[in-house]
Amino acid sequence: MGSYFAKNTSEYGMSSEFETESEEEDLEIKLTILRDAMIHLRVQFLHFQSVYKQSEADLIENDVKALKIIVMVVQNRIEELKSIAVEYTELKNMEVVRQKIEDFDYVVTQVVMEIREFERDNFLIEKLEKLINKLNPFDVPNLQNLDQKTPIHPKEMIKSVMNNDSKKYQEQLKKEKVQSEEENEIRHDNSKILSGHRKIYKIFRKPVVLLVNYLEDSCTLKAMQILNENQIDYSIFDVSTDAEVRLIVKYLSDCETFPQLFVKGNFEKLAGIDSLIETLPKLYVSEP
Repeated sequence: MGSYFAKNTSEYGMSSEFETESEEEDLEIKLTILRDAMIHLRVQFLHFQSVYKQSEADLIENDVKALKIIVMVVQNRIEELKSIAVEYTELKNMEVVRQKIEDFDYVVTQVVMEIREFERDNFLIEKLEKLINKLNPFDVPNLQNLDQKTPIHPKEMIKSVMNNDSKKYQEQLKKEKVQSEEENEIRHDNSKILSGHRKIYKIFRKPVVLLVNYLEDSCTLKAMQILNENQIDYSIFDVSTDAEVRLIVKYLSDCETFPQLFVKGNFEKLAGIDSLIETLPKLYVSEP
């Protein structure tokens, strides 16, 4: 870890610049994990919010449990960053990172307390919503653009954004290459094809299924927002976690991209989701 290198640079003649780069990469990975966890938290809260006013207690209870779990995950990620922050003393603006983590920790503590109020029948969904909104994934520090002491020239800012977009694009290409290789192996293995079909059968037991490939995708979040706002009873499956399912779904829909919406086992184009809404099953029926 960073602390080990810092104590032994003179012994091995290693440059501090190399160590700093290694520390930055290590910390950036941990910050990215926190960012992803906070995205999942917002998604889970949207789902909880959509079923909060319905009358089936069991359904609300299950969503509260799921919300508690993802809150705990975010809390653990923050605690981990707090506990190891001392290892990154050589990094610039480490104090800024540490303060931001402390701010997140304070808000998460309030979120936990507010969820506990739900069990005491003293719960305000509006208050929890405000707290969740404070946990903005885009506020998680990015070490590449963290230097707040020196104003960034507009040209440098544009260059930085373009470089980040390029890196994201390259990472996406790598992920797609890995997925393609996984799917090619499955195409020549009948046992895996059959396994994929069995899994799909179980997934499609739910009338409405949204299949996604990485939850942080903006198109996915938009589709979920539409379904949540209309109180649609649906389930989500992330195909990035299962190559067999991913391949079979592509065969069924004749579509290579995600997200994909299936209604009663039939592929429906998201472009026509507005006309579908009225026909989709609701989580609850509002009282007249």
